[in-house]
Amino acid sequence: MERVVLIDGSALIYRAYFAIPSSFSTADGTPTNATYGFALMFRKLLAAKLARFGAVIFDAPGPTFRDERYPEYKAHRPSMPDDLRVQLPLIDEVVAAHRYPTLRVPGYEADDVIGTLTKQAVAAGHEVMIVSGDKDFAQLIAPQVRMLDPMRDVTYDEELVRKKWGVLASQFVDHLALMGDSSDGIPGVPGVGQKSSAGLLEKYGSLDGVYENLDALKGKQRENLETYRDQALLSRELATIDCAAPLPFGIEGLTLPPVDEAAINALYRRLEFNSLLGADQREPLAEAPDANTLSTDEAVRAWLSAHAEGAIAVAPVLDSEPPRAPALVGVALCVGGDAGYAPLSPATAEALHELLAGPRPKIVHHARDLDAALRRAGHALGGVAGDTALASFLVDPTKCIPHELERVAREYLQRALPTARDARGGAATFAEADPAAVAAWAVSSAVATEDLWTALVPRLDELDARKIHDDVELPLSGVLARMSADGVRVLPDVLASLQRDFGARRAEVEARVHELAGHPFNLGSSKQLGEVLFDELKIDVVKRNKTGYSTAADVLERLAPKHEIAERVLEWRALDKLINTYTEVLQRAIDPTDGRVHATFQQTAGASGRLITTDPDLQRTPIRTDDGRRIREAFVPRGGWELISADWSQIELRVLAHCSNDAALLRAFNERLDLHRQTAASIFDVAEAEVTREQRTVGKTVNFATIYGQGATALGQQLGVPRKRAQEMIDRYFELYSGVRAWLDRTITEADASGYCETLLGRRRMIPELRSNNWQDRGYGERIAANTPIQGSAADICKLAMLQIQRELDARGLAAKMLVQIHDELLFEAPPAEVTEVVAVVRERMERCVELAVPLEVEVGVGPSWAAAH
Repeated sequence: MERVVLIDGSALIYRAYFAIPSSFSTADGTPTNATYGFALMFRKLLAAKLARFGAVIFDAPGPTFRDERYPEYKAHRPSMPDDLRVQLPLIDEVVAAHRYPTLRVPGYEADDVIGTLTKQAVAAGHEVMIVSGDKDFAQLIAPQVRMLDPMRDVTYDEELVRKKWGVLASQFVDHLALMGDSSDGIPGVPGVGQKSSAGLLEKYGSLDGVYENLDALKGKQRENLETYRDQALLSRELATIDCAAPLPFGIEGLTLPPVDEAAINALYRRLEFNSLLGADQREPLAEAPDANTLSTDEAVRAWLSAHAEGAIAVAPVLDSEPPRAPALVGVALCVGGDAGYAPLSPATAEALHELLAGPRPKIVHHARDLDAALRRAGHALGGVAGDTALASFLVDPTKCIPHELERVAREYLQRALPTARDARGGAATFAEADPAAVAAWAVSSAVATEDLWTALVPRLDELDARKIHDDVELPLSGVLARMSADGVRVLPDVLASLQRDFGARRAEVEARVHELAGHPFNLGSSKQLGEVLFDELKIDVVKRNKTGYSTAADVLERLAPKHEIAERVLEWRALDKLINTYTEVLQRAIDPTDGRVHATFQQTAGASGRLITTDPDLQRTPIRTDDGRRIREAFVPRGGWELISADWSQIELRVLAHCSNDAALLRAFNERLDLHRQTAASIFDVAEAEVTREQRTVGKTVNFATIYGQGATALGQQLGVPRKRAQEMIDRYFELYSGVRAWLDRTITEADASGYCETLLGRRRMIPELRSNNWQDRGYGERIAANTPIQGSAADICKLAMLQIQRELDARGLAAKMLVQIHDELLFEAPPAEVTEVVAVVRERMERCVELAVPLEVEVGVGPSWAAAH
């Protein structure tokens, strides 16, 4: 028995087209979203069990016998989009590069060709895998025939067909004949749905059996079946796959030759699918220099002496064993394509630390990580002239997020590097891995880092981004390394106490929910919760999703005022999140050697330019609820010191005022008026003095909705008001702040013309979605164009302030340390004697790091914990 793989190409190209944004294109503007999605699915299929025979089958252009039989068949379907039609030859090239036969039979659908080949394969004793998500193929499923849905990664056999549709595979055509299929224009019998059809077929076996027993039926169902008998028979004819389509060749003509990786890679390079390049693109590690030669100080110095000219590309090998911070295992060095590896040991430590701390120019990918590891070991990193991760981010922030070396090398060098997992083999750490494999991986990384710098510098210059790299992002990486190395002290006992409290309360709430439900169930299961709320308790359904009832937070919030159980579920979820996301995670993140959490501050993970913390994500530390604020009680300074929290007030709205030059916004900030109250007064048409607390909250929501480009539907859902009322609020907002409307329109128009938007520092973000033919993609692009200059500029301001503060603290010789950056807040620790001076420095730099048309204001607090200082 051989395997025959029959791929429904027509179904896959549409799925790929709608799965990948239509903005996906080559540099010359050729749309490739469907081609890329199709290639992804093809790649996944080839990674599975190899087949002896296979083909990709497409619908042939022109009408089929079904169209002649029933003109309404699929007549409602829109014509193929133009940007998909132009990709059909490219998809054919993808198939041809993989050496799969392609079939199109005039007058027949792909389903019929697949059905005919399936019949031939089964007759020849083979097993068949049909690759499609089209339910029509359920009629072909048999002991030797299965269907793989590649999007859902579900394989259908006879049992799964029965479970999903309630009928046997052999009954599926009759099932469609009875209930119809609106997607194909098959009419069926009115009033007969999936459940009633399945019930009829279970009782009478087939469509013919149903009509033979029509007298046993009653009421409207019998009337409809009798009235629409001819329509049911026509529907069966239309739904039946023709397994006798005329084919140019049979199964033996579908033999699959070995895959030609070179041809596939050549095509993917032309289509700019660099992330799909295969194994033949790897650096030939056998050609790497002998990486074991640099095993002593003398060897390191001799290598450096022989490579005295030019910048050195440095690729560190870092071992991380959470919660302990990463430690340096060794470094690979490269100059002019010649590379070597030096493992860190007592025999090499002196020479390596002299090199790494010295002024010799160095190129590093994520210099922040090497710098932080060195600082934790009591050393430093000096002379960094370039960071290829930062360069890639500045060239195009969205292309390779989070801009790890392997992805960037694929994109800009068309080179597939071995991964860290490859280097470790089965070992948990680099220290335990095969030294030769580690050395080879590190050397290939160093060579790639040098080549990337050469490739990226011209692109930085073209974008006028070299200055941002040199003056902002690169020095900031050093500041972030210091923050990561220093860490922040977190008290595990406080977290443990909070966890016990939250756990006890969660158990109480869970018991109450079970009482209200009438029985125990898993509150963490959305499916079980939906069944309890809407099936058992008969609460009105608010919203459905693909898997059933929606029990999302917005749904429960709408139900909570009327139903205690919804209110209690929200309370349970809040406590559960505090435990699972904060108290447990933070306790695990504390380094036992110093009692501090050493988070990583990511510069290249947020497309807008905002910094993001990982390992752990401190930016998610809650502040909006009393319970959430208690988490911050565990964050304390080192013994005898104080924590200082400094938080910008409404920085993004102030940036909006500066960018838009709107008179009402400028006046509000320059005269220190209550902006949210001012907006609420306009929305509710009342005097500012009469604005209630609740109305001011609405005004605040509308103010920030502008920044994030919320439409009336989203705003209405957030405020719990009808869409019409939300639109009225938006209209009133733009009447008051007409300069904002003009600026938004102008910004989107300029971005549409140029293809990008910029922050105050000139940092660019490309927005290919603006040129999409898909209105949803284009709308998303317009929101990016409006939001990035605001949020991205706020990020720029934060970065400038951090740089200036650190330089000022160093210049004054202060011991105070900058610990954490979260959203618009900076956290410091300082000895008591320095607190007054540090507060003055922080306030001065945060409020005056840039000059805007409105003042920046900062709220500063001091205390023995983060909760007390904020």
